[in-house]
Amino acid sequence: MHVTTEPFALNPQQRAAVEHGGGPLLVLAGAGSGKTRVLTARVARLLAHGVRPEAVLAFTFTNRAAREMRERIARAVGPAAGRLWVGTFHATAARLLRREAAAAGLPRDFTIYDRDDQEGVLRGILRDLDRTDEPARVGAVLARISDAKNALVTPEEAARAATGPAERRVAEAYARYQAALRASGALDFDDLIVETVRVLRRAEVGARWAGRFEHVLVDEYQDTNHAQFRMVEALAAVHRNLFVVGDDDQSIYGWRGADLANVLEFERAFPGAAVVRLEQNYRSTAAILDAANAVIGHNRARKGKRLWCDRERGVPVRFALAADEADEARRIRQHLAAHVARGGRLADCAVLYRTNAQSRALEAELRRHAVPYEIVGGVAFYQRREVKDLLAYLRLAVNPADAVAFWRVWNTPRRGLGAAVEARVQARVAETGAPPLAALRALAAGGALGRATAGAAAFFDVLDAVASAGPEVPADAALRLVLERTRYLEHLAGEEDAAERRANVEELVASAAAAGGGRGATLAEFLAESALLTDADRVTEGTDRVLLLTAHNAKGLEFPVVVVAGLEEGLFPHGAALEDGPGIEEERRLFYVALTRARDEVLLTAAAFRRRFDGARGAAVSRFVDEIPPALLEREEAPEPRWSRAGGAPARGVRGGGADRDDEAPSLAWSPPPRSTTRHRAVGRTVWHDAFGRGVVQAVEGDGPDARYTVRFGASVKKVVGRFLTGGEDGDGS
Repeated sequence: MHVTTEPFALNPQQRAAVEHGGGPLLVLAGAGSGKTRVLTARVARLLAHGVRPEAVLAFTFTNRAAREMRERIARAVGPAAGRLWVGTFHATAARLLRREAAAAGLPRDFTIYDRDDQEGVLRGILRDLDRTDEPARVGAVLARISDAKNALVTPEEAARAATGPAERRVAEAYARYQAALRASGALDFDDLIVETVRVLRRAEVGARWAGRFEHVLVDEYQDTNHAQFRMVEALAAVHRNLFVVGDDDQSIYGWRGADLANVLEFERAFPGAAVVRLEQNYRSTAAILDAANAVIGHNRARKGKRLWCDRERGVPVRFALAADEADEARRIRQHLAAHVARGGRLADCAVLYRTNAQSRALEAELRRHAVPYEIVGGVAFYQRREVKDLLAYLRLAVNPADAVAFWRVWNTPRRGLGAAVEARVQARVAETGAPPLAALRALAAGGALGRATAGAAAFFDVLDAVASAGPEVPADAALRLVLERTRYLEHLAGEEDAAERRANVEELVASAAAAGGGRGATLAEFLAESALLTDADRVTEGTDRVLLLTAHNAKGLEFPVVVVAGLEEGLFPHGAALEDGPGIEEERRLFYVALTRARDEVLLTAAAFRRRFDGARGAAVSRFVDEIPPALLEREEAPEPRWSRAGGAPARGVRGGGADRDDEAPSLAWSPPPRSTTRHRAVGRTVWHDAFGRGVVQAVEGDGPDARYTVRFGASVKKVVGRFLTGGEDGDGS
């Protein structure tokens, strides 16, 4: 096999990794050190030395990274790259499980539930158990269930380990939740890994797959959780040729189960393992790297390395302390404008922040001045109502047991199936255990629906038309069939944002036509692919706009110019980590990731005061700013603050740019209106929630940060405790 070496010019450390003979190897790859080049060169070398493409398995953490890896390998080895197993953990697990569905006790066409689907299932369970469906409660229990799955703890084990009433209720919710998913022939994201590990523990199945894959490679190994570690361990058990690339300094997903110990204890987990460090950075200037090295050096839980580069020193990292979030947004906008005035493009720039809610002030400022921008991590495309509706039709046609999909579209568009029919369907489900679609069919066949029979028949007609075309029908053709039979576009026509929603429908059909690597995809393939897409996979290319995104979503990306906003204690680092040593270290790693996204220029910003929903708050400038040596940081002089003297504390260093602190000085703070007027003014006000996005307050119960606000978020109305909201402008939220 001919292999071109041109795409893989390697430095000595990279070459040592690529030419590793065999056995387990940990490649500690610092930010911008060429890890993708090393991974792809390693795969190309394996193929050049006679390893069959089907015997190579490579894990990535995003579909984008998998696509890039395949393309690079294809340039070197040609069509053989198409026979490699390259994909995300979840996509690979889904692929393996569909082949081992019988052994796993799963239907071959199982549905993959997303977060919205999961919450819908759990909400009904908690309503039965706790008589509550509060978003905070649903999210908290779902997080506990996810933690259990990542640790490979079954519902039965969770019940045995429960030590109090609250834990026993969570264990019961976990058991009912799993039973509901099984009844619907569905798996959630965590289940994909858990079920794969479970089926691989069956001796004959595990031996077959571990024997098949002679080489297992893992990208972003620091982000693996315990279940993913066990999956990798099982698949590498026979040949022991495990090649992992990771960076302990970029481990930022502990909150969702990532286990830093997988990197720190790699040699103990895989005896005889070798370690190669990649420390030469090909992305950032020396000024940026020196600042990043200084900050991450404060962490103790790390193997240790120091990034260096051959690039010029570059401009210093800059820090600007603004009066408030509006002033911060203005400074950021001016910074972007200056870059464009020097001949740069907005597409060169990214503004990173700790939480999605921080985008509000930035959006307002950019809109006011007609600056194009794109948000990553807002309402994801596949979470939009019209997109989920159409996908639910396809899911239900392929998997008639999918209860979540059924209840989403059984009467959408409206077809006369009202509350009375719903009650009959639920009663039959409870009586027979049948999926709701089967229950509705039985009721219709028995003549129990009366005037609703015609509506039910119309519903069946849509599903039967798609099902009769078969799972191999092109996905775009299946979507057009649903649109035609449901007259869905007419259903959207009367809505205020109909044009935008119609555009989303058209994009969905186009994406179905382009799925499967551009060759088109069958219905079954498209459903599997769309269920596994993430925000990082939907960053658009080629348009001149600034990108707004969280530091977490920026992982794996790079930009000439990076702004890191909101660098205040309690925000970045996040307040939940302030009293937690490991938590602070993870926040510091997140800041390190943010810094090292930049190639040429970094601006750090903080606000002396930041308006929260229950009033403005002051905070100290983030400790991470102070961990950058003064010689490496250029501070902008802050303006004189214009605040009334009241309770609260401004960001330290407000007068002197942060260099000098006077914690004993009288505090300067915005004085919120009295509580009685705050409640009154809250109604009709736009607010933001990290999970639900922008909403409008409908009513308020109680006072203070624990007051309960009734908020309309798009098409849904939720009750949210005030401390989980941030404030926006007054008005109707339009």
